[in-house]
Parts: sequence; C-alpha cells; structure tokens
Amino acid sequence: MLTESGCRERRRLLWERLPACDLIIISEPRNLFYLSGFLMNPTELSGWGLNFLLLSRTGECRLLHDNKARSEAQAAFVDAREAWSWYDFGNSAPEKLGAAAGALAALLAARYNAARQVAVEAGHFPAGAGAGLAAAPVADAGAPLAAMRAVKFADELACIRRAIRATEAGHLCARTALQAGRSELEVYAEVQAAITRAAGEPIVLLGDFAAGKRTESGGGPPTANVLRTGDLMIFDIFPVIGGYRADITNTLCVGAPTHSQQQHMLALQAAMRAAEGELRPGATGAQVYAACRASLVAAGLGAAFFHHAGHGLGLGHPEAPFLVEHSTDTLQAGNVVTLEPGAYIKGWGGARIEHNYLITAGGFERLSQHQIGF
Repeated sequence: MLTESGCRERRRLLWERLPACDLIIISEPRNLFYLSGFLMNPTELSGWGLNFLLLSRTGECRLLHDNKARSEAQAAFVDAREAWSWYDFGNSAPEKLGAAAGALAALLAARYNAARQVAVEAGHFPAGAGAGLAAAPVADAGAPLAAMRAVKFADELACIRRAIRATEAGHLCARTALQAGRSELEVYAEVQAAITRAAGEPIVLLGDFAAGKRTESGGGPPTANVLRTGDLMIFDIFPVIGGYRADITNTLCVGAPTHSQQQHMLALQAAMRAAEGELRPGATGAQVYAACRASLVAAGLGAAFFHHAGHGLGLGHPEAPFLVEHSTDTLQAGNVVTLEPGAYIKGWGGARIEHNYLITAGGFERLSQHQIGF
C-alpha cells in the first residue's frame, strides 16, 4: 500500500505546481488515493461515489467522505475526516452523487469561504459543489497531477511490483488452463482465481482473453467461444490490485504450435528486444515505437501491427508516457512503461506479447518475469 510519507511528499509537490492557490479540491478517486491513501474497495458498498480531499495552504488535509466509507477513511493519511450521511439503513437514501456534491458545497461555505484561489480537477469537479465557493475555480489540478503520476515514487513501485507478481501467477495458470473444449470464460475464471490467490485479496480483472478468429482484431473480453486445437489465445492481463495496475501479455497455442505460429512469435520477441534498446531517459515515445515497428516491418509484419508499442502504467492504464508514432512524451527515470508488440492477420490469427519496465538512470529494469512464448 501507499505510505504516509509518500502521500505527504506528493501533496508537497502538488503545492509547488500550484503556487498561486490557497485551496485544492481533489475528487477523482485515483488522485485521491495517490495523495492520501484513501482507497475505495470496489467489492464493497462503499466502492463507488464521490469523496473529496481538501488541501489548504496552511497544510491541513481534510477528507470528506460518505458514511459507508468510514473504515477506508480511517486508513487514510489525512489530518481531519468528515462524514456526510448517505444511507443509514433506516431512511431512504438520496441520489448519491448529487448529495455528495451538496455536502461538499456546504463544507466549502462553512469552512473555506475565505478561499480565493481554488484549484480543482477540471474534468471531475461536480458542478453542484460550485455554489459553496466564494470565487470560481481558477486552476486545474488535473494536469499537474497527471504529470506527477508519470514518475513513480518508491511506495508506488512496491504496489506495482506486487500487482505484477500476482499477475504472473495468472499467466502460469493459463498454461495449464488452456485446453481444447473449454470456453474463453472458463479459462478466464481459472486465471482470475490464480491471481486472486496470489494477491491475497479481491481483485478487479480486466484484459483480453480472446481465442481463434477473435485474435485477428487484437483481442477482447472472454466469451463462450470454445477453444479448438491449433487456436491461438491472447492473454493480455491487466488487473487492478490494491489500486495499482499490472499489464503483461502472452499468447499461447492450444496444442503444438505450427511453424508459421512459431515464426510469428519469434518476430514479436525480436520487436520487443528492438524496442528495449530505446528504453532510457531522454528517449521519446516515438523513438521506442519506431524501433518496434521497424523490426516488425523487417519481418514482413508491418501491416499487421496497428496499435501502440506500449504506454505508461500505474494507477491508470494507459497513461503517460505513450509509445506511439507521433508521441511527444520523453522518457524519464521513474516511468513505468509497457512494451507490447503484436501482429494480426485476417484468416490466420493474431498474437501479442508484453512486459513491464521501470526506466532507470542507466536504462531500464524489466519488472515482469512471466514466460513469453508458446
């Protein structure tokens, strides 16, 4: 989990990026977790809704939350907590999002009416809360937070490493779960169980679990599609574990792979190595993409590669830096990125592989250790 020292340091850096403000209001759940450690469990009643972090120039950090999130609020690294009543099992509950905005408006009017320079996340601040502000918001906190999140802190890296280790267990499970006659959904269920056991907590499992003809378009969620001998199946597994993501991929074959399937996989592995050669501080996302693409073009698969070469990873997916043809992003030490070459041919099928990396001062550290290949 995130640490108190990490949360406090991130709040300090946010203030440096918003020097003219005297109040910052955070409502986007991932940013709220990033700055305070307040994490809503998606498997509980409190796992959705609006909660708010109010940061004052004086240094106070106040959490406004609904009454069903008290346990999560107690675990947060904040100076003050304030609950508003949503549902008490005795009275009808109001519409939750509107009521949360009203609770924020009331708190702003009561405690923060002197604030004149206010920053909010422009894409997330509820319109209904604006009535509590004495002055309109003047700055966007979302953009500086996005830039900050691209460079990981030590506590974030610990969370990401933990998520990757659990996801590796899912890939190991996939090798035995993949059998002719089973559906994609049945294989998905086994992989989910393996990751859950490895994580030791409930997870949210997202990903591509597509087999056979469905691989031609690059993937998709699991369906009742039944696996047949000779099918390829893409396992692009990106769970949310403790708020953070892993995103690692492999493609397997039901039964023994053909020569053409093996050559396809070798070409993807070569493209990954070529892209790895560009992973260093100062390289652009476009450079990494170009190296990946050039390798696939040399293998005759340029037309079969139609997506990014990779992207940043953390609380979100995808996030900066973006490893795409026209990327203007520059790699920095502390970025966590993916590399995911893929190639997809109509009438034949498709395959993709993916590792996760930490950009270091001297190059990179590969974070994922799952086996790539058939």
